[in-house]
Amino acid sequence: MTLTTALNGDHPRISDSDSDRYRPDDFDNDPNAIVTNAPEEPFRLGRFDVGCLVVNRMIGTGIFSSVGLVVKGTQSVGVSLIFWFFGVIYCLAGVHLYIEYGLSVPRRQFEGVKQGIPRSGGDLNYLQYVYRKPRYRKDTVLLSVTTFGTVFILFGNVAGNCIYFAVKVLQASNAEVTNSAVRGISAAVALFTCFIHTFSRRGGILLSNLFAIVKLAMLFLIIITAIVAATGAFPETKSYARENFYIKHSFHNASNQANDYANAFLLIIFTFSGFEQPNYVLGEISKPRRNFPVSMITSVSVVGLLYMGVNIAYMAIVPGNEQIDIHMNLAERFFEITFGRLSSGDNTGQRIFNAFLAISSFGNIVVMTYTAARVKQEVAKEGILPFPQFFAKNRDFSFGRLLRWAHRRPAIALLLSGILKSSWFAPEHHTEKTPVGALVLHFASCLIMILATYSVEPSNAYKLLSSVYTYAVHAFFGNFLAAGILYLRFSSKQQWQKKAGGINPFLSVTAAFIYLVGSLFPVTVAWVEPSRVFKPASDTGVKWYLVPLLSWCAIAFGALWWLGFMTVAKRIEKRNGTVFTIQREPAFQRDPPIDGAPIQVNETVYLSWVAKENLSDFQDSDGRGDFGSDFAHGNGMADFNYRLPR
Repeated sequence: MTLTTALNGDHPRISDSDSDRYRPDDFDNDPNAIVTNAPEEPFRLGRFDVGCLVVNRMIGTGIFSSVGLVVKGTQSVGVSLIFWFFGVIYCLAGVHLYIEYGLSVPRRQFEGVKQGIPRSGGDLNYLQYVYRKPRYRKDTVLLSVTTFGTVFILFGNVAGNCIYFAVKVLQASNAEVTNSAVRGISAAVALFTCFIHTFSRRGGILLSNLFAIVKLAMLFLIIITAIVAATGAFPETKSYARENFYIKHSFHNASNQANDYANAFLLIIFTFSGFEQPNYVLGEISKPRRNFPVSMITSVSVVGLLYMGVNIAYMAIVPGNEQIDIHMNLAERFFEITFGRLSSGDNTGQRIFNAFLAISSFGNIVVMTYTAARVKQEVAKEGILPFPQFFAKNRDFSFGRLLRWAHRRPAIALLLSGILKSSWFAPEHHTEKTPVGALVLHFASCLIMILATYSVEPSNAYKLLSSVYTYAVHAFFGNFLAAGILYLRFSSKQQWQKKAGGINPFLSVTAAFIYLVGSLFPVTVAWVEPSRVFKPASDTGVKWYLVPLLSWCAIAFGALWWLGFMTVAKRIEKRNGTVFTIQREPAFQRDPPIDGAPIQVNETVYLSWVAKENLSDFQDSDGRGDFGSDFAHGNGMADFNYRLPR
């Protein structure tokens, strides 16, 4: 096993005119160097692409499975709608928090001015900026980064969605749902999506866009169906809008159990999760300072409005007594009452419902595979994984490489001359390097989770895996991100108001506080045994406390990984007098037009064991050097010039 550590000092002064001069020519051929280039402008994500990432990730199974459970928990249509409105507010608060982090962190030196330059990796960058202790060495292998990276590698995958997709595909096709069939389909779909994103990054993005459009159409269809049903267009279907939304009825007999309300809101938080996906690939977005916030706010607002509309649609068509039936799925009942009555003697409504769930699950798999692989690539760059060169490097296994191979084979070129002569099939239009190693790691973690839950009934395995991911990745670390913004805002030495220019301080603090309270809910309430109303929903064939227990075990494993790293690294340092460092060499340019904001176009990470006496040129063995005093004064990352070993 290769033991590495990350030395994450600030970067040399690099401008758009001299970045190449600072980049050693032998890095590309150095086996210890990890070179990653941002996509060229034609391959970058535009506003529509970014919006589709959000839509495709947010619209999952929650809007079909959580609505009825929320009504059952609150025992009130009126309270449920208020809770969903609060969910929209919570989500928008999270959007504001992630936009503030994304445009302000990390801080880099560009043309003599230290400023926020967008970078892929999401939470990894923000935790690294705020929580700098404990650490192996100064700003090197932080506990916060190691813990998040470990948890994300373990549970930041699509195993749960793959299992759920397999179940719903089989149900929609009226096939028998067997455990072996579900696991086989799950592994196949995980492999397929990893292959798509390896073979064609652009193809994966187009697939994500397609499913985002389909999902929006699905929600619009539900709303339109409710309107049509209210006019009597469906046989034997009537509207219950007046009875269900009448003010005296909608709040009548509301639950008086605080635990029920807490669990109901947890389900809403789960349904709104996924809006942070663009932060994971922020370095691949075109004109990020303009496109990123606009796309985030617009897409989340659209999804929030549609969620409210879908809730009203369900509640307007399904009778009130059936909505609070603990054995009834509200969304499924909606489809049975509407589409299910178009023809007698079959299960059309149920099959349409299952097809919608399968589409939602597959869309989630596509987008999560794309974004999660980028996060795992950044985790590998932090030096906390074995074989970091394999997991962190980009490689060309693209469709463009296949086209170049075909052009070089006379027989194939002659056979496919009509196709290959088309400008659309020009190799340069399809040549992109992708994080192949990170995608392999992503698939491996998916496969392990699919097989590890083999003894658990498939639908229960989905609930377990998705709940652990929501708890451990979103809720737990969401608390630290929200608290981090509050710390930066209220700490005068951080000068955050100056660093996060253009962000309203009051709105920033308010959003962080709302997100902190919302994220704190699942972390605490998950340890409280669900009430009778939620027992059928929480009875997943495993104990109710398994979700928080597994989550905390993963978090503890991350901390132990960091302690193990510390122990081994200190022993090597004591025995050989060497430390392992990672030197980062970024290059920036201005986002078009020529006076645009700076963006990172490539980054070279150089891994090497260095004798402590050789660190004196730029850093001593404790990590104190040209930038040490700047850190000591809480000024973040300081500017210094690397002297790279040859």
